[in-house]
Amino acid sequence: MKAVLCIAIVACIFASSSHAALAPEHGLSGNVTFLSGMTSNSSNLNVKQDSTQAAEALASKGGDEVSVTAGLLGSLKYTFGDSLDKQLFMGTSREDIVTGSLAFELGYRQQLAGGTIVDVAVLPTLISGEVWDDPYAVERSRDKTDLSGNVYRLQFTNIVGSKFDIDMAAGESNVDEERTGTKGLDLTQQQRELLTRKRKYYYFKTAYRHVMPQQQAILMPSVNVFASDAEGDALSFISLGGEVSYARRINQHGFVLTASAAWRDYEAENPIFAQTRRDKDFGLFLAYEYANIWGYEDWSLMSFVGAQSNRSNIDFYQSEQYIISVGLDYKF
Repeated sequence: MKAVLCIAIVACIFASSSHAALAPEHGLSGNVTFLSGMTSNSSNLNVKQDSTQAAEALASKGGDEVSVTAGLLGSLKYTFGDSLDKQLFMGTSREDIVTGSLAFELGYRQQLAGGTIVDVAVLPTLISGEVWDDPYAVERSRDKTDLSGNVYRLQFTNIVGSKFDIDMAAGESNVDEERTGTKGLDLTQQQRELLTRKRKYYYFKTAYRHVMPQQQAILMPSVNVFASDAEGDALSFISLGGEVSYARRINQHGFVLTASAAWRDYEAENPIFAQTRRDKDFGLFLAYEYANIWGYEDWSLMSFVGAQSNRSNIDFYQSEQYIISVGLDYKF
């Protein structure tokens, strides 16, 4: 799953789970977010790194690559049904954005009689993008190629009127021009097959929302399991992780602080580094919203800062990502 530039929308954390309907009225609703930001990424797998690397680069992490981005996000919902218990939706999920990830989502939402909300969705852009055709090429140019795939998601929110949520997903991805290990490294065919990136993904997460009414706050801890079943056994892994989010609103000000950690173990020895990869991921994200900016009820000022660090026993895979962004959100 890729980390990308995003803007956190704090209002979603404060949505009451006791609402009798998915929206206050029938019809269309949504938001549009105008944002700009700056990111820094030191991953060797980032296609903004130098396309040509020396053999020594395989023993170190990449250099910091800084980029400035401006863009437009949005979501659209259509609510219907006699009890306003059905909804079609598309766009970016605010629940995901608040923890520092972003993807386009298209799906259907149903509120059941017991209070459970069920979401079924497809996320066609979550694991799509550009990658190197051979990330380990030495003294030869690494060319960009497309990573394509789909993710299918099933969520249960407010299960049987409780504060428990479950989030499940499965997906698959493929690299269009897979040339791993063919440029400058003397790998056998069997060794190259250990690094084939075509894979399937499986994800499970459960969370609990602890409401603190006196503070106008919510504390949300969660645990997750993430597995990658790649054709190359050296890239197959199981990850165990956890997150905790603290959200609070003070008058027009909203804050969400999210900390995350994950431990990832790979299945087989990497033939390039003669080690089985083991990673530790740590993240910290802070989101801020100033609602009703300039007295306009539907406009909000938002800002987001975050850091993500990957510590690996193989230096080539070590990376750090930083992000800072600011934007305006309009709700309709």
